[in-house]
Amino acid sequence: MRKLTDKELQAIQDSIRKKVLSSAEIIMEIYDHYVSHLQEYPKEEFEKQLLELDQKFTYSYCHRLQFELNNYVRTDIGKTQWMVIKKYFCFSRWLYLAGILAILFYVASLAKSEKELKLLFFSPLVLLIAMFIFLGVQWLRKILPIRKLFKGNGVSIESSFSKQFILRIHLPLSLINFIFYVPGFFPENIYSFLSSPSTIALITAIFVLYVISLLEVWKIKSKTALL
Repeated sequence: MRKLTDKELQAIQDSIRKKVLSSAEIIMEIYDHYVSHLQEYPKEEFEKQLLELDQKFTYSYCHRLQFELNNYVRTDIGKTQWMVIKKYFCFSRWLYLAGILAILFYVASLAKSEKELKLLFFSPLVLLIAMFIFLGVQWLRKILPIRKLFKGNGVSIESSFSKQFILRIHLPLSLINFIFYVPGFFPENIYSFLSSPSTIALITAIFVLYVISLLEVWKIKSKTALL
């Protein structure tokens, strides 16, 4: 096994750029495959072997791999989050959930105005935003070297895992914005229902559980995925 020269590595990168891929995971998987394969051959056979690899990893084949990965990631993260959430409904964690609900119902009952209730309601969303900022920094640290390596790829390179994770962070934020800032789509009595302290406490508990489950999914997936 020989060490490839900088010129050879550049040729591999140029070849992969032509495939115009956006998934960092697929790009690095193909890149690692190219490098490990070409290291097995002498310098004289580099061009021939590179051409054979390009004939195997065609534009359409690579994009099919990317499409399949994105579908897998979407399903995998959803299944993992549901698995985490289900754990909170086992007997050993009932006290934990009951404690959260008791605290939230107590705080909601002390609220003296609708503004104070909304502060309680939006508190888990603040946690989501904080998590987005924290994890965003972690993702950038991992993705920037890949973007730099394949600069001029033609499309923005993103992690398939982090993209789906970001969508799950945005989901409750978008839902709340839609409910409160597009009132014409909902009957008026839904807002009186949402202003009830018990309703606010229950919805807040659901959001807290959602945030905690996302954090646990990140801990699980970040060990093996680009998160």
